[in-house]
Amino acid sequence: MAAPMLAVKVVLAIGPKKLLGGALALMLGGLVATAALPAIAITLFVPAGSALRQAHCAAPGAVPAGQPTGPLLVAEQLLVSAIVDAAAAITPEPKAKLAALTAAYAASNMTASTSDTITDDTPLGVYRRTVRGGWGTTEQLQDTATATALILTGAGENRPGIMSDPAWIDEPAGWWLSTIGIHAETPTIASAEASARNALAVVEPELTDEQLTVGAACNYLPIDGDNRELALRLVSAMDGGRLVGSDYLQQLRNVANGTALTDCGIDSRIMQILLVALNTFEQVAVSDLNRRCTGSLEGAGENSSHYRDGGGMAVDIYALNGSSVTGGDGLSLQLLALLDSVVPPGSRTGQSNCRNSPGFTHFDEFEDTCNHVHIDVAYANPGL
Repeated sequence: MAAPMLAVKVVLAIGPKKLLGGALALMLGGLVATAALPAIAITLFVPAGSALRQAHCAAPGAVPAGQPTGPLLVAEQLLVSAIVDAAAAITPEPKAKLAALTAAYAASNMTASTSDTITDDTPLGVYRRTVRGGWGTTEQLQDTATATALILTGAGENRPGIMSDPAWIDEPAGWWLSTIGIHAETPTIASAEASARNALAVVEPELTDEQLTVGAACNYLPIDGDNRELALRLVSAMDGGRLVGSDYLQQLRNVANGTALTDCGIDSRIMQILLVALNTFEQVAVSDLNRRCTGSLEGAGENSSHYRDGGGMAVDIYALNGSSVTGGDGLSLQLLALLDSVVPPGSRTGQSNCRNSPGFTHFDEFEDTCNHVHIDVAYANPGL
């Protein structure tokens, strides 16, 4: 039987330590394998452009150019410098320069348009945008600095720029181009990005590879799907050394493999919580999941959310990014603030005695030992 639906707005973390806004609602949820626990679908606001990300994340990015791979022609360098200066006037973020240069190389191979007869359909300027396409006037599109501002910040409601979506900074280069209507094949995208990196290495050699790393959103772990799909993503994080901890993590492998025994399942919402944490932190360390599966009666015994009603409705996190957490430290509070926006009302977190409570919207609190962060959904409301 389908479980009640729960709609919750949240600013979701995409990529480590990046809190990003968005406008596309995504329905999440799934069945708990073998444990007969109710699944709750959670509606999250995620950054627009997820379909574009799926299309472009599979393409390998260009290798950062630590040193220029070749000189620039005089006319080319003049255009590059104009674009770099225009991007710098908009934002101090160096990736904006890389994005604009990539767009120019993909559209025109960094050449100015030279049409004798200009109509509203004539591709103009280094970005080859048209007046009829709604990108600006003839004069604006032929002026490199003005055109750069338009492709970065947008030319109106129906012509968003690369930077219009807050997620842009972590997206792959192909996403940038598609956002402004440049739909190129993978080789073209890779070549354009490589040329852009080379150009930046020529005109601004002080920029580091780290400043120009793109595509962090490609590491985003989706949090929709059934229990096995959720578990498979968590196992991938385990194999990559990002989800670490005690032998309890074997329970996730068993769910992923379809071998979990009765009373050894993990609630879908707990797995979604772990995925949200992994989309926020480089590493998450877990000490406890389903105690009914192991027969452990520590803590609250049979009344524990780790144990009651088949178990698997709680998780204990003891470290984030390699640092121990107490439930009241900065990393704990960062995690709880994020999760408070996504969990159903009636969800609980421990360690109320370990912090000056910031006041939660959905979390109820209780006292617990100050050597982990406890999160459970055993008493959560089925809906709003």
